[in-house]
Amino acid sequence: MDPNIGEELYKVMDALVALRLDLECDPEIPGETLVLSAEKARDACDAIESATESIKHLAATFGDDAPGEDPLH
Repeated sequence: MDPNIGEELYKVMDALVALRLDLECDPEIPGETLVLSAEKARDACDAIESATESIKHLAATFGDDAPGEDPLH
């Protein structure tokens, strides 16, 4: 496997783990209520952006067209 591809995959996994941690519910809050601080919400957005950029880089590496102005996802 190309080392650059492995590096990008690690970046995606790191971003997804960070996202999971940022969105973890506080066990002290009952029910289905989810409370996120502004900092955790910003961190979650940054993690999504990082994973998206790495996936776009991987898609380009494999020769897939990058999404246009109106991507499906």
